Amino acid sequence: MVSRRTFLATTAAAAMAGTFKAQAASFDGQTLRVQFWGGSDGLAIQKYIVDPFMKATGAKVVVEEGVTSASIAKVTAQKNDPQIDVAFLDDVGVFALNRQGLLDKIDLSKVPNAKDVYPAFILDGGFGIGFWTYITTILHNTKGPAPASWDDLWSPAYQGKVLVPAITDTQALLLTVMAAQLGGGSLENLDPAWPRLKALKPQIFSFIENRALDAQVLQAGQATVAVDIPTYFKPYMSGSSDIGVTTDLKEGYFAITGAAVLVKGSKGDRDLAHAFINQALSPDAQAGFATDVWYGPTNQKTVVSDSAAPYVVHTPEQLAKAIQVPRLELVNKRPEIVENWNKIFFS
Repeated sequence: MVSRRTFLATTAAAAMAGTFKAQAASFDGQTLRVQFWGGSDGLAIQKYIVDPFMKATGAKVVVEEGVTSASIAKVTAQKNDPQIDVAFLDDVGVFALNRQGLLDKIDLSKVPNAKDVYPAFILDGGFGIGFWTYITTILHNTKGPAPASWDDLWSPAYQGKVLVPAITDTQALLLTVMAAQLGGGSLENLDPAWPRLKALKPQIFSFIENRALDAQVLQAGQATVAVDIPTYFKPYMSGSSDIGVTTDLKEGYFAITGAAVLVKGSKGDRDLAHAFINQALSPDAQAGFATDVWYGPTNQKTVVSDSAAPYVVHTPEQLAKAIQVPRLELVNKRPEIVENWNKIFFS
């Protein structure tokens, strides 16, 4: 007997191997230039996309690293002589670059795995496609009950017990949006957020700046909840850890998508570029991302390991509760949020 998990993994691997075998002859000796994040994200991409792709196709992949803002700046600066063929960046980069006319639309007919990607991850009319998603949610000390709502952060039970993101992090902007929503507002109407954030001040244990120390505080129960991205705490959460992650909040949780784009006018072979994106969308690669960096899959056929499942969004029911904030609009609101945030918490 073969389990469903083993069968799906074996079938996906065989299909991938067959596809790459057919492509290898035409891609042997060719070069693709790509840009993506460094750190643990970059290591996962190297392991599950770059290395197997080069081995299977014979192509050379030249990697440059940079966060999303750096990638946007680089593609923009090189618009008259593009040096990057494929860029991986947060969804805001798709919208920012496409508004400048710097992207080519992805030909989904050349990306077989795209047919299994949840439609919500086909971005900006097909100029970007998501290959992982990560969440901003509430982590908690598991010796107590998990929060059921964002509104619980204001509960007397959490007075002086909340770890809050620093305003330099996107998570603080998203918490502000949630504060506005809980007060009847929205991203477009942030006014209700300010009294809610003022009321949050007595709840705060500290602002998140050093995850190693913050994990110790959360583990010890000095703080009992934290608003953050779970993967940042991953290095400090062993099997016996008392730190848990909730993916069952009444209002949902914020999701950001890591996406692939084709840079307009780049010099690399377009079939090679599409094949590289196809590898990013493969169930094998996305299962690896879930395990190694706790980023959820966008391909519906991905089988997430039992060890990663509690920390990533991966089921249709979970994805239905993901809050996708318009990223360009959030960036535009950032100065207003930062100004009011600093007045509330530091004046």
